[in-house]
Amino acid sequence: MPAHPHFDDGGTLDWHRRWSDALAAARASGKKVFIEFGREL
Repeated sequence: MPAHPHFDDGGTLDWHRRWSDALAAARASGKKVFIEFGREL
């Protein structure tokens, strides 16, 4: 499972940086996509 790009979340979620990868994974597992948006400081 891909890790969170900025901190260790303990492997609780499957994180993706590319929309196409996230959408493909969600479709394959029948799940929805959560979008986290922000900017790095």
